[in-house]
Amino acid sequence: MKRTYNFLVLLAVLSAALFFGACRKDKIIEDHTIVYPVPVFIEAGVHGLVADETGAPVSNATVFLGTGQTQTDDNGFFQIKGLMNSEVPFVRVEKPGYFPSMASFSAKVGSTGRVKVTLRAKLPATQVNASSGGTVDIPGGGTVKFAAGGFMDASGQPYNGVVQVFATYLDPSKPGIDNLIPGGFLGRSASGENQMLTSFGMVHVLLETPAGQKLQINKPAEVTMPVPTDRLSNAPATIPLWYIDEATGYWKEEGSATLQGNVYVGSVTHFSWWNCDIGSDYIRLNGRVRIGSEHPYVILRVTQNSGLSATTTPDANGYFTGGVPANQTFLFEAINECGEVVYSTTLGPYSSETDIGIISISWTSDWINVAGSLVDCNMQPVTNGFVSFRTNGNQAAVFFPIAVDPVTGTFSGSVVNCGGTEVTLKAIDIDEQLASDPVTLPVSADVDFGQVTVCDNPVAFGMTLEFPNGTTKFIPITSATISADTVGNIYQFIANDVQGSGNGAQYTIAFLNWTGDPSNPIWGLSYQHTIFGAPVYYGFEVSSNNTQALALGTQPGEMVTFRLSNMILIEEPSGIHYAQCNVTISAILQ
Repeated sequence: MKRTYNFLVLLAVLSAALFFGACRKDKIIEDHTIVYPVPVFIEAGVHGLVADETGAPVSNATVFLGTGQTQTDDNGFFQIKGLMNSEVPFVRVEKPGYFPSMASFSAKVGSTGRVKVTLRAKLPATQVNASSGGTVDIPGGGTVKFAAGGFMDASGQPYNGVVQVFATYLDPSKPGIDNLIPGGFLGRSASGENQMLTSFGMVHVLLETPAGQKLQINKPAEVTMPVPTDRLSNAPATIPLWYIDEATGYWKEEGSATLQGNVYVGSVTHFSWWNCDIGSDYIRLNGRVRIGSEHPYVILRVTQNSGLSATTTPDANGYFTGGVPANQTFLFEAINECGEVVYSTTLGPYSSETDIGIISISWTSDWINVAGSLVDCNMQPVTNGFVSFRTNGNQAAVFFPIAVDPVTGTFSGSVVNCGGTEVTLKAIDIDEQLASDPVTLPVSADVDFGQVTVCDNPVAFGMTLEFPNGTTKFIPITSATISADTVGNIYQFIANDVQGSGNGAQYTIAFLNWTGDPSNPIWGLSYQHTIFGAPVYYGFEVSSNNTQALALGTQPGEMVTFRLSNMILIEEPSGIHYAQCNVTISAILQ
């Protein structure tokens, strides 16, 4: 039995501060023109891990650095190079079903930064009618009140349909909040002052049509944000509001909120992240961290006398830089990937930019020095790859990968033990999309893995169905071809879902750019089912603006990846509809 469906879909075009946060000082501000420092851009790289709030890796997330972008792999790993603002280097990460996030890191010219990014899953949307507006409760605390007729689409035209409101509140007093804050806690006040922000509550609001198209407001909306109990006694009667500038990584001051009981109430003119903050001056602190001769991944945490803390991570050479409170002492700590504090000292006060030199963390049995080299199927060095590690001491710990030398394929570094007796390596060849077999050795001070062959295990390619409850279904792709049409190239995939007992479904899926213009594509999607026996299979219900071409190889051996987001999957034969699903199709052309 065959069933064929055709739809037109539009290609969706996707689009750090370090240590702390604060607000304006009380003083009279004279009218003047704000002149911001001219940003100094450097060329550097960053590699990192993207995970959800449980620590599970997030694959197929889009990572933006400047004008470039890349995707996370099955391990949530990414690496990218590009131009970045040396004052606030940051990456922005997006994936359908999650709130977008930003994360800052330390970088120098020619260096490789390291960063972990946490994505927070979207909760089910609350719907309001654009014509009448209304008040929406924010999960976690607070509300947002929309004016009647107060919405517009991405082109600035009034919108009068159903609005899906995705919102979340972040309590800045909760542990681990630093991993969820976009960018960091550095901002620029309305008068142009660089500030460190001390948060009294923040919200993130996204507005979409039922088809997933972005919306904004064209009339002010009223937002309320609860003040954490431990900060209520220090909460000022009026506090500035700040929003994250996704182009620079800084928070920018715009408007204010007033304290009404235990909540702040303010008016905003657009939506992204909004933060209630007071601030203080800061200075930039620079230095390097090492353990013996290595520079393992650690989290550096600065805690003010008020108890507020924020974090950053050093680059692959141990270099770090970030804002710390000016003219006061603060606690400076290094934390390993098992969550243990491995270094602690009090620093400051500093009144100007300071380089504290090298911080040497004592080497103990909690650390393992690892070394080895990677070779491909032809016994040649793997020059674009990485190795990841696990120990049996703390299965929950996610160790930061170590990149290989781009010429020799060798690797060396230190990883934390977490009390284990065995350490396991897995290597990835990025260019060939191959993985090694796991290699497990006993823990010792120095573990030499020798020569590791990355040859026999393809990194999984196929069709992945992602459901809103977090479950996924993977269907292997057995064929990926490209053919020419009078309009443009047709990409065709065949995926076979073998379910046993003679039951199965074969999916034949094709994409065509109807415009023939790569810079302005309109993607047509067709798919066909061939059913064997009585399987469970899925139909696609798509709409505009939800198909994205992430990789478009044109020759055999090149990768092709399409991403369909915010769509409906229809389970057959039950007929159950699953909304807000995603489908990723990735394969190597044959």
